[in-house]
Parts: sequence; C-alpha cells; structure tokens
Amino acid sequence: MFFIRKPLGRKKNNSKDPPFIDQSLPENLNSDITCNVAEINSRISLIPDMVIREFVIQQTGKRAALVYLLGLTDKNAINNNILKPLLHNSIAGEVVDGELPVAIGNIRWLTEWSKVEQAIFQGYSVLFIDGRTDALALDTQGWPQRAIEDPQLEASLKGAHQGFVETAGQNIALVRRYIPNRELKVKQLRVGARGRTQILLVYLGDVANPEILQELEDRISQLDVDAIVSSGELAEYIEDNPYSPFPQFISTERPDAAASQLLQGRVMIIVDGSPVVIIAPASISTFFQNVDDYGTRWLVSSFLRMLRFFAFFVALCLPSFYIALISYNYDLLPVKLLLTIGESRAGVPFPPLVEALMMEITLEMMREAGVRLPAPIGQTVGIVGGIVIGQTAVQAGIVSNIMVVIVSFTAIASFILPNHDMSSGVRLLRFPMMFITFLFGIVGLVIGMMIIMAHLVSLESLGTPYGSPFAPMRFSDWKDTFFRLPVWKMNKRPTGARAIQEDRQGSSRPKGDGK
Repeated sequence: MFFIRKPLGRKKNNSKDPPFIDQSLPENLNSDITCNVAEINSRISLIPDMVIREFVIQQTGKRAALVYLLGLTDKNAINNNILKPLLHNSIAGEVVDGELPVAIGNIRWLTEWSKVEQAIFQGYSVLFIDGRTDALALDTQGWPQRAIEDPQLEASLKGAHQGFVETAGQNIALVRRYIPNRELKVKQLRVGARGRTQILLVYLGDVANPEILQELEDRISQLDVDAIVSSGELAEYIEDNPYSPFPQFISTERPDAAASQLLQGRVMIIVDGSPVVIIAPASISTFFQNVDDYGTRWLVSSFLRMLRFFAFFVALCLPSFYIALISYNYDLLPVKLLLTIGESRAGVPFPPLVEALMMEITLEMMREAGVRLPAPIGQTVGIVGGIVIGQTAVQAGIVSNIMVVIVSFTAIASFILPNHDMSSGVRLLRFPMMFITFLFGIVGLVIGMMIIMAHLVSLESLGTPYGSPFAPMRFSDWKDTFFRLPVWKMNKRPTGARAIQEDRQGSSRPKGDGK
C-alpha cells in the first residue's frame, strides 16, 4: 500500500494558469508575421541575448522570422541547417511541410504563445512564417556544457572514472553505455510554473515495478513550484518522511553505480541541470554498498562491508558511550584504565558533555571550512588545524587527551561511510545521543538506539520498507548486506527493489578443466 504525502509546494490556484501569467495576452499566434514579431518583443523584453532574424524564404518568397537565444543554441546548427537552406534555396536538408528545406530533426509546430515561449527558453529556434498561424520549433539546443570528469564525492579505485554532468541527455547516454538494451525506458516530465524543469524517469521496462513507477510519477506531477533546481530539492519534496535525518533516496554521481541499481529493478530520477541523480526505492543496506565492492575479491569486500557497519555504530555511539562511562557507569571500566582517564581529566574544568560538544563542533567547523576552501588549502586547514587545535586545547587544560582520541576516532569512522547523505545524518544524530547519555548514562544510550532502530523500521521509501532485508526479515537478501557473497551466488534481485522479474542471472558459474 502506498501513502501519497501532500507535496511541499506553493498553494494551488483555482485557475489553470500560474498567477504571474497576464490573462490579457493573446493565446494563439497571428497570421501576420509583423504582429507576431511585435508580440514576441512585448512578451520577452529586456533580454539582450534574444535574436530575431527577419528574412525572405528563397523558395517561396514568404517573409519569415527566426527567434532564438544566443546562450542556449548552437550557432553552427542555425547557420548551416536553417538559415543557409532557407536563404540560398538549398534542398540538402529535409523538406518540411513541402516548402521548408531545413536539416534539423525533432521538429514540431506550435500554435500557442505559451508553447512558443517555453521552446525559446529551452534552446529551440522558433521560425515564424507570414500567413501561417503556427510556428516551427527547431531543435538547436547548444548551451555550455561541462566535460565529463571523475566523480568528486564517490571516489573509486577500480570503477569507471566518469561522472554525471548537468545535461540530462548526456547522463542518459552515460547509462546506456552500460545497459544498451531496448528495455531501458525514459519517461519525461516537466515541473515548475516558471522553470519548467525537465525530470526524467529511467528504468528497465521488464524489471522495474510499475506501481513504484506510477507512484513516483504521481508525486512529481502533484508538485506546484516555480522550478526544481537540484535533485536534492526534488527528493525533499517527494520523500515519504521529510522530518527523518536518514536519506530515503539513493543519490549518486556515478553512471556505473546507477546502472547497477537499475539492473536490480530500481528507478533512476534525473533532474536536468543537476549532476547528481536519485534512485528509488532505497533500503538501509544500500547506503553501505560501494561500486568497488563488486570489482574486488568477495572476501575483501565482505570485510570492508562489515567495517562500514561497525563504523556506523562507532560514529553514532562512541562519544555518547564515553560520556556515559565517565558520568555514570565508571564502575564498568578496568581500574588501570579508570586511573588513566582520571589523570587525563584532572585539570579539565568542564563536564564530559561540554568537553565533547566543544571538540565535535570544532571538528564540524573545520570540516565545513575544508569543503568551502580550494582543495590544496582545504586539506592544509583540515590536517594542520586539527593537530594544532587539538594539541593546544590539551595543553591549555580545556579538554583531555582521551577526548581528543575519542573525537578523532569518531571522525574517521564517519569518513568510512560511503554515502555522504547517510554520513551527514549520523553526524547530526550524534549530538542528541550525547545529551541523552549525559542525563541517563548507559540506559540513555540504549533508549536512544532503540528509538533510532524503531524509526528505521517505521520508515518507508515509496511504500517499500526502509529496514529491508532486516525488518521485515528476508534471509535470502542477506547475501549482499553485512557481507557480500560471490556474485555468481546472487542470482536473485533484492526484494527491497520490488522488481517484477526476480531472476537476474543463472544459478551456476562456468567451470573449466581445472574444475
């Protein structure tokens, strides 16, 4: 059963058009080209990069006007494939409507001014012809594009060194390199009253669950916003629980990781203009997987996978556990260790909670400063700043040596988590966990973990249990959770993806003469 949450959008109007649309403007084009040119000038004003090229079509002798935006179009395509055939009576291209020899694909006729405006701002060139009440939209999109580079947030040792870019068409091409199959379907949606952001749903038609696909389409179609700028913004609108600190969609900038999730039966969402795609539905175990896990020996991958789960609990609970032991349950410590900690804290004037908060907040500030600064300077600030501040704080008697060790080990554990969104959620939950253990000791730590586990079990991602395959328990999917079995053992798609085609490979592997 699916629950459709009301999107966080602008309050809908009763009228069909957005509130900023002037209802007094004409809706349909005029047959007089002079009126159409005047209308386009009145509608799109104070835009110096708009070009209106008026000329006479050589083949028919009719007056025409070509309208386009300089920064969003390909000048060579306009000159060679549109203007040259029309001005010089060339028939090298496709003859459109029996009289227009243009060499441009993806051609469509427009009769409404709203469609004309959208086409111009999407990078199309619009051709007005005298005597016609429609205009020809020609695909000449050619805005500035970034070269395909190595992903920044998801570094890989054995994976591909290609990352998604800000152009949706290139992102689809990157995925098709991994899945060159006719079942790779792409469904296009438009969101936003002003931006008309292009959103693409990419999935395998014979594998993905149509209910999940329909649920995604319904939630996106209900959005009533100006525009969607990034994929993270879209995820916040359509996720099941917007108040949860845990991510409910998988975000990635790697085409190989996205292709792997598509093959498992999930749906990829591409937001035009964003280099990060989101994948749904998600489960807790997917945030501990890395693309290198499947390119490394399965024993090594299993060790690293278990290390990540251990790091998750360390990053979440280690400072809280230390505060509980020092504040309430110091009788659980060995005598020698207790004496060592007591000697280290002898000159510290603050309770363990204040001590931990100062170090954790300082660490977060250095982490944020390192991200915002240029790469060489950021690394220097992170390393030198941590050493200098930690040593100075200990010498000044503000914090103890043990607390510096605890905070450093916690920071390292949070870096091990492969998903940035999950790591950020753990870092946020670390603070309330420290408060509750300062008040109630080990009992508070247990209560906090029970609340977090209950929250994880109650979460859903597009109606799919977030805790799968642990809650509900599905032992068949444990082949790729805490550890990873050999790939030839994982012949079924994960249940959490809710794929309609369960089998993804044969049940055995080829054997040579050596058996």
